[in-house]
Amino acid sequence: MDESRLMIVMGDNAWTLAVLHLACVMSRRGKTDVLLLKMIPVRHPLLLGTEAGYLDFTAEDALALEDMAATAEDYGVSLDMRVFQYASYWSGVVDAAAQLEVTAVILCIPPSPIPHWQDFRRWWLRQKLARQQQLLLTLEDMTPSLTWTPTIALQDNMARMLERRQP
Repeated sequence: MDESRLMIVMGDNAWTLAVLHLACVMSRRGKTDVLLLKMIPVRHPLLLGTEAGYLDFTAEDALALEDMAATAEDYGVSLDMRVFQYASYWSGVVDAAAQLEVTAVILCIPPSPIPHWQDFRRWWLRQKLARQQQLLLTLEDMTPSLTWTPTIALQDNMARMLERRQP
């Protein structure tokens, strides 16, 4: 199997930390690189790619990234951390996946008050990523506190999906 590259799109800290634990275990068990992506909104599309585009990157964001790096270091796994500016979040995730040439994208799609909007987002992202030969892994039901038995089963399912590379 070729080496897989997982991209975790940072969400809230508890969710991101739980997913990072899962990805680090996968990385230790197989040939999987882990990339942690922090999405940074820009105030205007003309600011994309400029220093002014990082105005909304806070000290709290930097501390969260340091915490995630320390967690990966505890596992003995190298963690590639990136920040990515965006004007449109969902299109930005797809663009980042393409630019960073990842095998799979792991992110949390937040619930919506609009019925079926979360399902539509999931479908849309799967379609866009499948065109790039990439997988979408959403773990909405993952609780912030890790329970090892389901996590290990989930990790094995994710490993099989990556081996088959079926979008």
